[in-house]
Amino acid sequence: MADSSFTRMGSLLANVPGLKEAKDAPVTNTEQIAWRAAAGDDISNHTVVRPHHGEWQIVADSPVWGDAVRQRQADILNALHRANIEVRALKIKVRPRNASPRTTTSDNQNAAKRLDSKTADLLAQTADGLKSRDLAEAVKRLSHRGGRHSG
Repeated sequence: MADSSFTRMGSLLANVPGLKEAKDAPVTNTEQIAWRAAAGDDISNHTVVRPHHGEWQIVADSPVWGDAVRQRQADILNALHRANIEVRALKIKVRPRNASPRTTTSDNQNAAKRLDSKTADLLAQTADGLKSRDLAEAVKRLSHRGGRHSG
């Protein structure tokens, strides 16, 4: 038989960053493909699936993606069930960020982290137009780091 340019999905998935961290729980190609189909590319690019006895732990790379899974949880579970994947529940976790030891920051360093007032105002306006109440509140909190509070 001649060589084929066909590449198995499993070998491609093994090279995806973040999936290597799920070595402790075997994920079959079927489960990974079902997760990508149910959750969509955006969410699945920022999550790792760890199936365990009918409950899937979903590890998101940031709180934003964990919240995205939470908001779509019912739809995702329905899509998995339609694909004949037995999942009772999704347990959503956010991967802890690598925290480096920090020294006490000076006021000058904190001032450099503040947003300029124009950006802060834009964030506040954006928050007013968001459908997700939780996301709107988070964006408003971020906007408070702006020039309005940097006396």
